[in-house]
Amino acid sequence: MSVTAITPDIAIDPALAHGVERDPAWLALKDAATALQQLQGADGAVAAASDLETARAHVREVIAAVHALAPRFPHDAAYLDALVVDLARWSGDGLGVPDFLDALVAFQPQRHRVDGLRHLVVFPMYTQNGSRARHLEALVCEVIWPEFVDRLEQTYTNRLFLSLRLLDFTPGYDTDSAVLFPETVAMREIPTFTWGAIFQDREAARFRRVVAAASEITKLDLPAGA
Repeated sequence: MSVTAITPDIAIDPALAHGVERDPAWLALKDAATALQQLQGADGAVAAASDLETARAHVREVIAAVHALAPRFPHDAAYLDALVVDLARWSGDGLGVPDFLDALVAFQPQRHRVDGLRHLVVFPMYTQNGSRARHLEALVCEVIWPEFVDRLEQTYTNRLFLSLRLLDFTPGYDTDSAVLFPETVAMREIPTFTWGAIFQDREAARFRRVVAAASEITKLDLPAGA
């Protein structure tokens, strides 16, 4: 296992979150966020007064699930704490246009480039080539950082870059979107962005499809290994 941790004082155990995509708390979070999306407008707000109590109930379910899942993500403790505060404030303020700046600033996945490390990600956001509506999306993803990537990083340094595998997600990511960028999050002001993540599993699948189609069209005789 390759480890490049900018904050090595935090104990990191990738095994803690193995199988989390089957955890009842994650499934409850995913269901609640998906139901909440149906009540949100394009700007992320719940506009209909008749929907507010139902929406608040969904937010409470999301908060309860985050609390239940947090012990499996100790490396994201500061972010998950800030997320709960932002969710509660959003609900308490009437579920208007969401502002999750504090949670976004606390989320620093690039600090722990550990192969197999998982993250729980919950933000009101749009997906790059999906809907432009900033709905509450939830993801479980896994860092891809094998030793050969770690060696490349020593020469071609990019402290902002993180490679991820997408494990489970709410409907906004049921698209071809292959990125997780902080600028997609609903927030009151634009901070200095410190990370950008690519879902390399989706990029690799797209690359394989394109190369296979190109070789078929051009009748290129590729070696078996390719």
